[in-house]
Amino acid sequence: MATPDHIHDHDSGEGLVPVDEARERVLSTIKPLQPLALPLTEAYGCVLAESLVAERNIPDFASSAMDGFAVRSSEIASATTTAPVELRIVGRAVIGERPEGTVGGGEAFAIATGAPVPAGADTIAPIETCEVAGGHVRVLAPSIGGKHIRPSGEDVRAGETLVQAGRRLQAPELGLLATAGFAHPLVHPRPRVVVLSTGDELIPPSRNPDYGQVRDSNAYTLFAALREAGAVPTIAGIVPDDVNAFKEVVFSHLTQADAFISSGGVSVGERDVVKAAFFRRGEVDFYRVAMQPGMPQGFGKIEGKPYFGLPGNPVSVFVSFETFIRPALMKMMGRRHLFRPEVTARLEEDVTGPIGKTQFARVRVRRTKDGWVAAPTGGRGSNLIATVAKANGLAIVPPGTQTAPGGSQVRVILFRSMED
Repeated sequence: MATPDHIHDHDSGEGLVPVDEARERVLSTIKPLQPLALPLTEAYGCVLAESLVAERNIPDFASSAMDGFAVRSSEIASATTTAPVELRIVGRAVIGERPEGTVGGGEAFAIATGAPVPAGADTIAPIETCEVAGGHVRVLAPSIGGKHIRPSGEDVRAGETLVQAGRRLQAPELGLLATAGFAHPLVHPRPRVVVLSTGDELIPPSRNPDYGQVRDSNAYTLFAALREAGAVPTIAGIVPDDVNAFKEVVFSHLTQADAFISSGGVSVGERDVVKAAFFRRGEVDFYRVAMQPGMPQGFGKIEGKPYFGLPGNPVSVFVSFETFIRPALMKMMGRRHLFRPEVTARLEEDVTGPIGKTQFARVRVRRTKDGWVAAPTGGRGSNLIATVAKANGLAIVPPGTQTAPGGSQVRVILFRSMED
């Protein structure tokens, strides 16, 4: 006799979508966001959409690297403390101004660090090797041509590429682009993501729950995960188990969202509002993934914008975000590397899971002299959010392995710094 669709052996992977296939379904439809010209302060962390080329030399004038005197090197080549070369001071070069006049034979310009080098001079005699007497300077040591001068184009030559397309703009890049005058680079912007929580039982964290009520944690887990990924999250609030109310909230945020995430309402219960709202429209597909936690998933597009429907349990939300949504956000932002770093670690104790699914076990990873070691942080229940807060990695136990024994090697996705 056939097994009804709503009855499922939770340890079996039969009829479920493998994790890699489910992730590919998502990523194959995701495109980078259209580039925008943003101010440098807003472009921080974004990926450059076009290579930028220096329009002029950086720096674009020769300047002094020392306080001293700008002179001709040939005239002080024989200078010593016992036989100094005396030159007439004919001007002063200061920072931010073009020098008035040139350095001729027997002449010197007083100069400050960073000031433009006047024409006619090819070296700087440091103040430490000079004696000033009235309108003259006695130079006590030679200085070869180019010494203590920062030449034009020393950092970047005109026509040279400053930053390649595809590079994420961080502190050094912002400084370089500011120096070169690119105040509004064209970048892939940060995705604006609207977060919704569904369920009649949910209340805000600020309220005391009555019997059977649950404080909404998923919105804040997602908010933080989105911020950490570089996106711009908006918490749209708690939506009751009402299809029309849910649709109204979603469509009221269309203009301010690049993507949506909801938690809850994607399984097979009578009150699975997300599934009821979008199943008939054909915009969002709902399927079961061979993973634990996080089996029920929804993904599609609403008015061309990605929609991620996640299960309601808090650990399922976190694992689903790391598995599907974070890589999709990286692609939307034009990032070249979509996935978290991984290490191979030795389990300190057994990890047991559903034999037919990929299990993502919460672990605390540390480095020892013998390599990486991973210690489970608690049970496998998808409601145990404290196990995630104690962890810094997700150990991957592949399908076909019911128990990964202590001492065995597993791949671990690192989602938090070792120092945090």
